[in-house]
Amino acid sequence: MLPGKYIFLMFRGYKLLSGVKMAVFRCGSSALLLTFVLVSSSFGVAGVGIHWGNDFTLRMEDVEQEWLSFDNLSIGDSGITGNLPPQLAGAITGKDLPIFLTRTDWKRTMINGGLKIYVDVIPVLDVVELSTNFGLWEYEGSITYPVGLTVVDNVNYATATNPEDIFTPVYDTIPFTLENYGAGFGTLRKTPYMKLGFDLTVRKFIFQFPPMVKMLKLYGGGGLSLNFATPVISKSLIEDAINANLESAATLTDLSLFSNEEVIEAVIKEILGNLMTPHFGLHLDLGVMIKIPVIPLGFYVDGRFLIPFDNMDPNVDLGGFGILLNSGISLSF
Repeated sequence: MLPGKYIFLMFRGYKLLSGVKMAVFRCGSSALLLTFVLVSSSFGVAGVGIHWGNDFTLRMEDVEQEWLSFDNLSIGDSGITGNLPPQLAGAITGKDLPIFLTRTDWKRTMINGGLKIYVDVIPVLDVVELSTNFGLWEYEGSITYPVGLTVVDNVNYATATNPEDIFTPVYDTIPFTLENYGAGFGTLRKTPYMKLGFDLTVRKFIFQFPPMVKMLKLYGGGGLSLNFATPVISKSLIEDAINANLESAATLTDLSLFSNEEVIEAVIKEILGNLMTPHFGLHLDLGVMIKIPVIPLGFYVDGRFLIPFDNMDPNVDLGGFGILLNSGISLSF
């Protein structure tokens, strides 16, 4: 074979070998770049999330006909049938009138959700997170008051333990519900209860898989809780709110003022005045997150056991211990 042909074949071989090397280099570079993207996308420095919650921490037993005693209320005997005992001659005070509060049918609504922000490059601790939940509950709250009174025959005032031992009443009832005042919101129709909670959580990763990409993360931790909530309509709240408005009641028919707009506004003002009372506690956290590679999108489920330091309402037992379960989506940066 002529030397020129050898040179030509060697040149062709060199070009082929160079092409193979370049292809290998490009494939290797692409693989390294893809690996870098996958790994870096699974290690977000910070993130935000939005979630829907199920709060199983609050509960309330039914209370029917809790006697309301108004110090400022005093009426005469006009409109009352029968013979009053001597102790009630001249004026009948709120301590002897059958006025009652009813509070029943506590229910958790579907309205519960919130946001969270987190930083997950904290040394040793892994993640620090601040999250919030706003939730709504509802119940049936009402006041029952007499529009007619008949004195019980041969009444013994000395042994009477409640107003119905003295009178046989004819009642009217005023519901303290959104529906009654034309202020319904979606499916929310009854007496509302609102809670806004903040949780500061320190988390530690328990398990991450696969090791490089870490699509699945199981974590646990705990932290501090802070809650603000509206008070429940109670004997103490109603008496404090309405007592001053009852000074103008002079007869039995004047008790219709319970349905007056001024009285309703007084109750609402009392509720709002106690809205910003802080309630502190602790919580334990256990959750899981699934992080999609390349895309900074994730899905998480957080389960928290809330441990309050005090009752959410000083006048009504609402519990407070229990599970808050949040399900949401997150974006990592």
